[in-house]
Amino acid sequence: MWQKDPTPIVLDTSVLLNFVKIGRIALLGQLGLSVVLLDQVLDEVRNTEQRGMVEDAVTAGILDLQSVRNPAEVALFSELRSGGRLGAGECAVLAVALTRNWVAGLQDRRARTEGQNRQKGLRICQTEDLVLVLLQAGHLTLEEADGFLAEWAAKHRFRSRLTSFRDLMHI
Repeated sequence: MWQKDPTPIVLDTSVLLNFVKIGRIALLGQLGLSVVLLDQVLDEVRNTEQRGMVEDAVTAGILDLQSVRNPAEVALFSELRSGGRLGAGECAVLAVALTRNWVAGLQDRRARTEGQNRQKGLRICQTEDLVLVLLQAGHLTLEEADGFLAEWAAKHRFRSRLTSFRDLMHI
């Protein structure tokens, strides 16, 4: 599992939207590290209200908007896209995380597998990992964190393997 690390984290759309959909995008600013949003990921946020929330988070400095920019990133992005198995956001996240040695925030299993196949030591985190870091840092209570799991499952088509964050806490 990914652990809190000062290395920047670059988020895919699924991880980002899990926080947006519950109205808690501001929590990403409490992780204690740079949370990067790539242009390709922003482009995948098509719901007007959600996009406004994401753009507000960029303006507030919660998210750092960046681009796939250097030739190595662009080449890797193109290679990943040509495979046709991953979306543009996932390809951009992998291109940046692999090239810059950053943490990849990915929910999609295929994207995580692709990243691990390309670099065994790639640091990957999922939504639950970020919530756990926030919980351990005291930014959330166990009840709030478990409430996220329930809301995601009931209203947002995101089902975690966890039934409670208590299972991951050393209490």
